[in-house]
Amino acid sequence: MKEDVIEQPLFSKKCGHACLSMVTGDDIFHIAKTLQNFNELSLEKEIMWYLNHKGYKVQMIRKFEINSEEIPNNSIVRIEDENESGHFVLKQNNLFKDPNVGIVKSYIKRKRITHYLIIES
Repeated sequence: MKEDVIEQPLFSKKCGHACLSMVTGDDIFHIAKTLQNFNELSLEKEIMWYLNHKGYKVQMIRKFEINSEEIPNNSIVRIEDENESGHFVLKQNNLFKDPNVGIVKSYIKRKRITHYLIIES
């Protein structure tokens, strides 16, 4: 896994692509082309498929209330805002690598974690 934060392109919905890039080292455009999806990704579909395709073992965790402290490192996390729009970040070294804003220590309460994907190489 890369140590740097990979930024999603400005005004794009490529946060999932950026998280995959941080995990695999693959270029965002290459990921989009491989998935044949240049817009929003699904954690359960495209992201899991891509990581499995690259040889990673993954485990999906979904439950009603998720506390950010319980999420293990090396997880792609889906965060939902009160308007129900989703966003993906990578938790690594007990920090969230957010492709939209950079390094985040924690999120405010109106941001809800809906599910996450634990990644093993």
